[in-house]
Amino acid sequence: MKRSTFLKAGSLAAAPLLINGVPVFANPSTGNLFFDYLARVTYGCGKILVIVQMNGGNDGLNTIIPIDKYTNLNNGRPNIILPETSILSLTNNATTGMHPAMAELRNLYNDGKMVIVQGVSYPNPNFSHFRATDIWFSASDSNVTLDTGWLGRTLDEQYPNYPAAFPNTEMPDPLAIQIGSTTPFSLQGPSVNMGYNVSNPAALINVINATTDPAPNNDYGRELTFLRLMKDQSNAYRVSIQNAYNAQATMSTLYPASGNSLADQLKIVARLIGGGLKTPVYVVNHPNSHDTHVDQVVAGNTITGSHANMLSILSKAINAFQNDITLMGKAQNVTGMTFSEFGRRIINNASMGTDHGVGAPVMFFGAALNPGMIGTSPNIPTTPTVNSQVPMQYDFRQLYSTVMQDWLCLSSSETQTVLGSSFTRLPIFASSNIPLPLEDITLTGQYFSGEVRLNFKVEDNTHYEKFSVEFSTDGSSFQDIQLIQRVSLNALENYSYNHSTSVAKVFYRIKGQLLQGGRIKYSNTILLRSNDRQQLITVYPNPVENNQINIRLFENPGTWVDIAIYDLLGAKVYYNRFNNGSQQISFRVPPSFARDTHYILEVQYGATITREQIVFR
Repeated sequence: MKRSTFLKAGSLAAAPLLINGVPVFANPSTGNLFFDYLARVTYGCGKILVIVQMNGGNDGLNTIIPIDKYTNLNNGRPNIILPETSILSLTNNATTGMHPAMAELRNLYNDGKMVIVQGVSYPNPNFSHFRATDIWFSASDSNVTLDTGWLGRTLDEQYPNYPAAFPNTEMPDPLAIQIGSTTPFSLQGPSVNMGYNVSNPAALINVINATTDPAPNNDYGRELTFLRLMKDQSNAYRVSIQNAYNAQATMSTLYPASGNSLADQLKIVARLIGGGLKTPVYVVNHPNSHDTHVDQVVAGNTITGSHANMLSILSKAINAFQNDITLMGKAQNVTGMTFSEFGRRIINNASMGTDHGVGAPVMFFGAALNPGMIGTSPNIPTTPTVNSQVPMQYDFRQLYSTVMQDWLCLSSSETQTVLGSSFTRLPIFASSNIPLPLEDITLTGQYFSGEVRLNFKVEDNTHYEKFSVEFSTDGSSFQDIQLIQRVSLNALENYSYNHSTSVAKVFYRIKGQLLQGGRIKYSNTILLRSNDRQQLITVYPNPVENNQINIRLFENPGTWVDIAIYDLLGAKVYYNRFNNGSQQISFRVPPSFARDTHYILEVQYGATITREQIVFR
């Protein structure tokens, strides 16, 4: 998709509108019921991600300073280097400091509410602002152009059939809210943009209060005012946004009184979160461009200047937001991250600034983090040249993969679908605070007629002492409902547990206690809905190994069971009929099935048809 085309379409596709009670939107349905089924309802687990975009390419070396490389850094940027005595020290991190304008973020770091990831970039980086931003937004390789964004694909994976089936009782709120001039490409889904966009904080307040921006006091102006009001009032999400905003009073004294547009944006985000809005993703924008080619600092007083002002805005805004959601009791469910499309070069230029570069730090903030620094101080040559760059330590898609799995609760296969490949996760989040979907405990389940049947596979069973089945109705607060002792010394072991409940929507996870040190590991979290007939089968292992497929039926079929496998073009590539009168079916398929490729397994008996997505390893 061309940028101009996207910008023209973005605001129209941002959210469904109601005109005379009739929804008007782009329908993502394929028109093929078989493929529409593939969009599985896997609504999120109650976590919220706040993304702070620092447009322009932030100078990471002037933000997170490598104290241990200070001499070499001074050799490369003598005109803009910070005095060593002005750099803010970090607890338990003797190699690294922060810009003196970031006192509030330094305190968050020292309080265990921040993670710094060093040297974030990607192979063969692009130094064009537009292209580099699109790469970060789409999560593509630098030589590949995608027409969808990573957040758009993530939300499409979790909230299938948007916007045709939304808003609904389980998800009455926007899937994402962006406060900025245009809806970001990162929220572009396969069919529509998944975000609700407003140009600035004042525009969102207008939606909430059903007011409009001033217009000329003439016939044209009055018509414009009317059209603006009708547009905002017809929006399907206006009422839910309004109710959430009015339900929570913000601690306004925490925020800068004026002159900080980022704080204004985050203040609204905090109020919506505190008011109970279920929106899982927020995107806000730093009001200043970080493209500091010229006059990055004030000559002779390098702790001041344009970059210091930008970092002060960032520090004060994030700190106020974090304190606000903490007072609301929401801090454990909210995490934020900063990003910029690239870093800056090691050396300063002749204009008291810096030019486009490669690696840069990414900062995460929140109460559910594994605090500290990931990576090491950038490698700074003794005598840097114009070609010297901050080297990449971590691919930015590793951060995305970590956020998707360890925070937004996508499975590893769903994450790989979104990103197009597998990326190693990083220890950003604290396992004691969130359910980490670790690969060595895999949980599946079905929920039908008031009975839940859970099955979990433990890859390294010999390392565990016992397991607990944990239950939740909101995906956030879990309680132990059953203790399961280790049953054998087999390396691979399967366990099962049945649970009776009448709740319409339930979450489960398995907590495993390791023998060594009593440490805890969690399985993936699963969401089950009562009488969802899709849950009538369990396929294991999935990914399928050695072409052996095992199917457990939730109910006794009482008749023939027809098994078919389709590729993602809808072609039937396998069929067989089984009549073993059992709820357990095992069979092999030919070795011609492609590896690391998704297929659809269809099970039919009597009038019941259910399907499961499988992949062969």
